Amino acid sequence: MKFGDEVKEWLCFWSQFKRIHEHKYIELEDKFQYLIQCMSPGTRVKEIIDGYPPTAENYTKAIENLKARFGREELLVEYYVHELLTLVVKNATKSKLSITELYDKLESHLRSLESIGMISDKYSAMLFPIVESCIPEDI
Repeated sequence: MKFGDEVKEWLCFWSQFKRIHEHKYIELEDKFQYLIQCMSPGTRVKEIIDGYPPTAENYTKAIENLKARFGREELLVEYYVHELLTLVVKNATKSKLSITELYDKLESHLRSLESIGMISDKYSAMLFPIVESCIPEDI
């Protein structure tokens, strides 16, 4: 899995790379080489990681930098809530999705929120009325 500059790529990337990161028997220098190979060429994040000499000490710094830029819970929550709201607004005003397409996209974003620890109790009071407002009344 290659990682670029998109916040939306973080969860997928980190769920895969975390196995290497947490592996006890891989040396930090080797983990750093794997990290370098996972960065998408030509992206800002690749330039940032390439800015660290690939040493054991810098591996930890590079990972912390990535987590601070892409893995912060509040950043991920903000991204997925924004995506949900964008989906709702588009469906209410512009191109109407079929109810199954809308459902699938909503479910996908909600699963992403759940995977970072956001349970529906935290967002349901705000989000559900907004989502309901974009669904046709006959449904």
